[in-house]
Amino acid sequence: MIPALYIFIAMVVIGVILYVHDRMTSRSEKSEVERVERVEECDSPKSQECDDECCGAHEVCPSEMMLKHMNDPVVYYDDEELDAFKGRAGNEYTPDEVEQWRDVLYTLQHDDLMGWERSVKKRGIVMPEVIKEELISLINA
Repeated sequence: MIPALYIFIAMVVIGVILYVHDRMTSRSEKSEVERVERVEECDSPKSQECDDECCGAHEVCPSEMMLKHMNDPVVYYDDEELDAFKGRAGNEYTPDEVEQWRDVLYTLQHDDLMGWERSVKKRGIVMPEVIKEELISLINA
């Protein structure tokens, strides 16, 4: 009878140890999950709605894309001549200047279109309205 009592006490002690261990590990896992969720909350924008003038060519808002690629260096796509248009509004281009933009646009590969658009924006250049429309149609093609 006494050996059975020792076995019972050992099983209770082992059960308590396993219970405490399980509670401690589940708390640390929960706190890790909560910490990751808090970090993700801080990284994501406060508003889920897009305040930008979305053109429909992007799966996410342009502001989110810009934030994501904000620290990326400016990449030139053999379009250094477009830097001369810095500070111009999108409706102030002459037909010859629009053709200059078109020459650059239609020499780009499809995979480079979004990167080129980001590059132009990062350089402070506003595209002509016609070129924006053509860019959107090329991206969606």
